[in-house]
Amino acid sequence: MSAEKNKDQALTPLVDALGAMGNRVSFHMPGHRQGRLFVKLPALPISSLDTTELEASGDLAAPSAHVLEAYRLASSFFGAAESWFITSGTTTSLFIMMATVLREGDRVIMPRAVHIAAVHAAAILGLEPLFISPPDGKDFPDGQPDTGSFISSIRKNPDARACYLTCPDYYGRTMDVSAVAEEAKAAGMALLIDEAHGAHFAAAPDLLPATALSQGADMTCQSAHKTLPALTPASFLHVSEEALRSGRVDAGRLAGLVKVFQTSSPSFLIAASMDIARAVAAQRGHAAIERLIGLNEKLCERLPACYQRVLPAGADRSRLVVDYSGTGCDRIQFQGHLHAAGIDAELADLTRAVFIPGFDQSEDDYERLFQALNSLPVETDPTRLADHAGKMNSLSGQRDALLSAKSSFEQSPRQALFGRLAGPSVAGEAIAPYPPGMPIVWPGEPVTDDHRQYLESLLAEGIAIRGFSSDFDREP
Repeated sequence: MSAEKNKDQALTPLVDALGAMGNRVSFHMPGHRQGRLFVKLPALPISSLDTTELEASGDLAAPSAHVLEAYRLASSFFGAAESWFITSGTTTSLFIMMATVLREGDRVIMPRAVHIAAVHAAAILGLEPLFISPPDGKDFPDGQPDTGSFISSIRKNPDARACYLTCPDYYGRTMDVSAVAEEAKAAGMALLIDEAHGAHFAAAPDLLPATALSQGADMTCQSAHKTLPALTPASFLHVSEEALRSGRVDAGRLAGLVKVFQTSSPSFLIAASMDIARAVAAQRGHAAIERLIGLNEKLCERLPACYQRVLPAGADRSRLVVDYSGTGCDRIQFQGHLHAAGIDAELADLTRAVFIPGFDQSEDDYERLFQALNSLPVETDPTRLADHAGKMNSLSGQRDALLSAKSSFEQSPRQALFGRLAGPSVAGEAIAPYPPGMPIVWPGEPVTDDHRQYLESLLAEGIAIRGFSSDFDREP
């Protein structure tokens, strides 16, 4: 190796970039907030928890002794019959959950707008997705169906083996899971729920929406690192008592599939952080959530009228979603202003910003956020404000229409991912703005001019898109 190349190998660009983020205000995942909520860990070098399967450490894939006790404490807190610690993320949990109750060729009722991980799971497992269609002439907001549409789809597709839904969504919105659960069980279907953004609900049932398990879900998966003080990508996988008793979920198959999809070297460090996260949520979560709800309300009361809080009935009040479209600023301007102020939001789409406060988010952090939002240079010209509003309304309408569209598969998602494509305009992978990672095109569907126009508009606003670039193949 030359001296110049050897010199380059001393560089650590990723470490340097991450280290430079230390003085910023985080309103995003992970919920441990730079480790400040890792109780007990200050007395232990974190590296000492990074071990392997030994007699003293146990086996996360074959739980016994202290591992089994940690699982039992989690299942008791979250209201599950069984809980598993998945240390390779909720993507893995989704694969395990779907594979536990579904077989190749099975049909599953689901929205088009699910997380990209569920798309990949459906494709790799060889499932047939049955998209939920909105009432004639209407579209679902952000592609998220209402309770009645789920029930209607279950009744129209009695041969489906499962119903899959997301609750809460990225914006904290929820739905009446209990009504869907009742209908699914009457049809003999399993109800599977992506509850990635709702791991904290169990800590404050009187303040937050009901958990999916308490409303009759058969299996749920939660990203512990999103809203609890756990390391990325910690994930809880839960199964209900009724699901095991009824036979809709086979505990033995579930345990076997954990070994299939989870890495054979699961992280004890991440698992330990999940144990801590559960303990923190159980002991301190209610007070922390009550405080965050109050801080969210106080901040929104102070904001200028050009900002509107997005908080529909039944939504997660500990999550802060602000519509900034009334400022007349585009996304690049808004994001740039927050960044310059040292504020990192979880997500900013074309009109809304999502802030995820951690359990210990300080009043000083909220004050810095207020000052950043309050100091944004806003548009005051009525004509330009009206033009901006019209543009955003148009793009929002396009988004809802594309995320609510019926399926248009020219080949199965698995064929598109792993075989030869049916044509130059057929997507070979999911195409999704990220975050939140909900695809407007699934693998195997054609990419139309409407898709391209919308996606290019997002690219112009600085939104990252997986699976698409402006030079995506077009039909000759």
